[in-house]
Amino acid sequence: MNSMKHILMVDDVTTNLKCISEVLRSSYQLSLAKSGEQALKFLQNNTPDLILLDINMPDMDGYETLEKIRNMQGLENVPVVFLTADTDQEAEIKGLRMGARDFIRKPIEPQIMTQRIENVLQIEETRRQLEFSSRIDVLTNLWNRSRLEEVVDEYGKGEGASGVFMMMDMDNFKGINDNFGHGMGDTVLIKFAETLQQNARKDDLVCRIGGDEFAAFFTGKIELDVIREKAEHMIVEIAEQVNEIKGTGHDVSVSIGIARMPVDGSDFQELYGKADKALYYVKQNGKCGYHFYQEEDNYTSKPAKTIDTMIDLIQLKDFIEEKSKLSGAYQVEYNGFRRIYQFISRCVDCSKQDVQVVLFSIRPEGDGADSLQMESTMRALEQSVAETLRRGDVATEYSTSQYVVILLDANYDNSKKVISRIQDRFYDKVDRKEFFLGFDIQTIHK
Repeated sequence: MNSMKHILMVDDVTTNLKCISEVLRSSYQLSLAKSGEQALKFLQNNTPDLILLDINMPDMDGYETLEKIRNMQGLENVPVVFLTADTDQEAEIKGLRMGARDFIRKPIEPQIMTQRIENVLQIEETRRQLEFSSRIDVLTNLWNRSRLEEVVDEYGKGEGASGVFMMMDMDNFKGINDNFGHGMGDTVLIKFAETLQQNARKDDLVCRIGGDEFAAFFTGKIELDVIREKAEHMIVEIAEQVNEIKGTGHDVSVSIGIARMPVDGSDFQELYGKADKALYYVKQNGKCGYHFYQEEDNYTSKPAKTIDTMIDLIQLKDFIEEKSKLSGAYQVEYNGFRRIYQFISRCVDCSKQDVQVVLFSIRPEGDGADSLQMESTMRALEQSVAETLRRGDVATEYSTSQYVVILLDANYDNSKKVISRIQDRFYDKVDRKEFFLGFDIQTIHK
């Protein structure tokens, strides 16, 4: 047992305090009080590991002192061992019912006393470890949902409490488990957790909700621009860190839903529910972005911001280039297989040719768009691409708001002309005031 465990001894008889101190001082840090009142005053600013409390004291006896201790914040679980010369079983039963951990009889027998103290401290240490473990996610060593709920609820009770609650979900995580096994999935989750923890301050709380869902609570008043910057940074860094793991297919990104305290709520359930709705909005509008539940008190739905779509483009490029590094068959559904086969079979035939990969991204303007509007707009983009591309080029839908095109044997300047024609055709079909069509381009040298 740790020799620096702190014990508070409370006894109105100086001789008893001296005798007990002689036995314990070589193994424990000791503090002394000669009355219940002195003990309570000491405990206002100190939390010992154990309290030795005499029952028979004038003015305030041990029972009354224990009752007051149990009502002091932070001292509810500090173990108390009664000291008594009384052999009455009723007195012992009363003490145990009040929460005393043990009784030590006077006159003191040193070996019995030290062993009883040791036993109580060991039990308390085990209890603390179990309590700690019950709040920890075993895989990632982050706090779990119950701990986050406890902290947010307690923090929200404070006067003027402010904070930011973020719900985070990995995009395309199921494909990692399906294609590379749950071992690789666990490795990705651990890396995800490490990156989140690195972006948290000392007073912030990061937890794993379950599966590939995580949450973070950032304490204090934080300006909107700072929140946006943090969300963008986390999305980019998580994509970079997680996708460095060899063999994941380089297709992991993160979506974030954001709720603010006290604007959106002051307890866990309110913040969790609203951040989850914001997260769902991101998932339905292209993933890999973030969204506030509300920007101002008068809520106006706005599109999830796409963060650095070049990340998606790099991931796609890495996937194509890594096709020969994977061992065994790449297991996907039939439609996915057909698309990937077309990508690979056509690209590998283009040796010594420049291949341009273009990622088109649709972003709603104004008040956003529902799923039917997004579907209709994606079909307009699909038609625009089909009307513009040559027979040998390849195109496919990449997400609910993104379309990828491979231009074979095309240099950068020629590709920009193709892109311009696709945008012109797109805006012939879609009002540019309602939707913006952006793009990113990258050359793959064969």
